Amino acid sequence: MVRLTTISNILSGLGIAVLGFSAILWYLLLGLGAATPYPYYTWIAGAGLFIVVLVMSTITTFTEITGFVHPEDKLISNMFVFLYAIAAILIIGIQYPPSIAGDDTIQRFLFDIGSMIVIAYVFLFVFVFFSAAIMEAGEVGQVKEMTSRFMLVSLFIGGIMAGIKLGLDWVWVTTNSYNIAAGTLGVFAIVLVLLIVFFLGRRYEPVGGE
Repeated sequence: MVRLTTISNILSGLGIAVLGFSAILWYLLLGLGAATPYPYYTWIAGAGLFIVVLVMSTITTFTEITGFVHPEDKLISNMFVFLYAIAAILIIGIQYPPSIAGDDTIQRFLFDIGSMIVIAYVFLFVFVFFSAAIMEAGEVGQVKEMTSRFMLVSLFIGGIMAGIKLGLDWVWVTTNSYNIAAGTLGVFAIVLVLLIVFFLGRRYEPVGGE
């Protein structure tokens, strides 16, 4: 039987391609001066497929209903889920340009959602490197020691996250373009998730009876 993670990866790739096609279709129709809901319908198809992928990934990540799944397979699979989610959020913003009055509330809202998701992954990325030092005290029952370490690490991580948010907001304000800001966020998300997979993939973790 084909692993559920393999099916999930295939669907993720297909879904991201559908979302990309919806954006391309929107630009093409915009250039032709045609106003049709087809790009939006295409996005809905891609977003609907994302729900399926998310359910499948949740099953393989938190349960063993479909059997044992290697941690590295889970890591790669959820990397695609992460990029899929960011693509779905940012691409729908492209199809909702500011009105004639210049109201970009919806686009700003979508951009902020994408930023928060990416920044949450930054927290994960940095916390992983400090988790051993933090949890070391917890293993011997030193709760106060562990909490004090976590406070200091949280301050450090919070500063990094605030800096990233400030940088993304700066791109938005200086360019005054959702497309450029969304593109910057998308590239940053891709680089971030590749770094996570690269660094964590190099770590050896015993699996099963090893």
